Amino acid sequence: MNDLGRPNTSGSYQSDDDKSPYGEGLTSHQQPSIDIDDGFDPAYVKRVIRKVDLRLVPFLAACYSISLIDRTNISLARAAGMGKELKLSIGERYSIAVLAFFIPYILLELPSQVGLRKFGAAIWLSSSVLLWGVVMIAMGFVHNHHQLAGLRALLGVFEATLFPGCAYLISCWYIRRQVQVRLSIFYVTSVAISGLSAILAYGLAQLHGRAGLSGWRWIFIIEGIITAFVGLLGYLIIVDLPDKAKFLSEDAKQLILTRIQRDRSDAQHDALTLKKTARYALDIKLWVFALMFGASTTGSYALSYFLPSILAGMGFDTKFSQILVAFPYIYAIIPAVTTGYLSDKTQIRSIWIVINALLAIMGMALFTFLPRTMVAGRYAGVFLCCGGVNSNVPLVIGWSQVSIRQQSKRAYTSALIVAFGGVGGIVSALVFMEKQAPTYRIGIWFTIAAHIFIIVACAGLSSFFSFRNRKADAGEVVLENHQGFRYQL
Repeated sequence: MNDLGRPNTSGSYQSDDDKSPYGEGLTSHQQPSIDIDDGFDPAYVKRVIRKVDLRLVPFLAACYSISLIDRTNISLARAAGMGKELKLSIGERYSIAVLAFFIPYILLELPSQVGLRKFGAAIWLSSSVLLWGVVMIAMGFVHNHHQLAGLRALLGVFEATLFPGCAYLISCWYIRRQVQVRLSIFYVTSVAISGLSAILAYGLAQLHGRAGLSGWRWIFIIEGIITAFVGLLGYLIIVDLPDKAKFLSEDAKQLILTRIQRDRSDAQHDALTLKKTARYALDIKLWVFALMFGASTTGSYALSYFLPSILAGMGFDTKFSQILVAFPYIYAIIPAVTTGYLSDKTQIRSIWIVINALLAIMGMALFTFLPRTMVAGRYAGVFLCCGGVNSNVPLVIGWSQVSIRQQSKRAYTSALIVAFGGVGGIVSALVFMEKQAPTYRIGIWFTIAAHIFIIVACAGLSSFFSFRNRKADAGEVVLENHQGFRYQL
């Protein structure tokens, strides 16, 4: 490969881990003007990227929106009568059912990514969606809380692969300055659609009595059928890595691979081995990103599982509170896409995470501590919190993806971070205790503390990255096994 990252004459890519893309002896601050798209027609580049965008992001977002709906519709089914019928108010039965999902979800994150790389994204992800659709249908026929918890655990088994798989897949198709906004669109679109699930659940609950089934059972059955259908479509729509993309011409595939190679020199496939896994586990920054992600998802899962109850505590009746759940999630599209775009545009990552964390804290303070009579102000706080929390989930994972190289490390990092996201779900289930409904003061205080940690971690990680970049510029260290690599703050 030449200095500009063009493919060699055989059309394959070779690793240049020990070479700088800026030329011999040059640092990132001394680099010549190198255009990643040099030699390509700009209009052609835009057409290819747009084609990839339309094929990759919308369907993955649809799959993840279904994932969010299927793991969180337990709160809506509970409000629609499941809680009373299965006696979930006794002890911590409801929290245990919520918690059961996350144990296999966490444990299977990394093995699931090995499976994805072995069998391909289309087969692996589609099969996962199809199988958890079957589990959802089965949840419509449970008769006690033990069966519910068991099927929730099985749901966690099949959902474990999706989010890290989608994040990994998106990061493998785009250069670093284009990844974040697409991750944000992917995530927040999923969240917004899942927010509308409250309205769907309300409609499905009106089927109460049909075929002798309670309304809440129809929520699981119909949504399970939809999930299984989407899983079948996935076999036809989901794409694998760029070098295997059948929907692109050979020229278009070479364009994608060349841009990635010029950007970060990891277009080539490298296997995720046990030796590499052990080495990646020693990279401290990955654990910091994982902790930040877990802190972010503590808030997002808390809203998913307990927001209907919180809104009911503001004085709204149960049915109306289900509908009101949707609007804060729709609003979240605005801050998520905006901060995602600005993160890519400025190539500064931490400041937008800090801003969203502050908005989330402000929102929690409003809906928790304002007088009960100030319903409008408290509901406005839900909007701020929902926007801040759900904007940070893709920002944290996006920052982690642009801070590393190599496909195997990208897959490992996605799995590690999303596993800690599952830990955030466990924590939210434990600190938002049923006996404290609908105010959940301990849970709210814990979530505020988690977002303060995010702010502190951003400051620490940015300082560390700045220090390492200066060392690299001075020629004292090589970052990510590549002389031209620099961290984005």
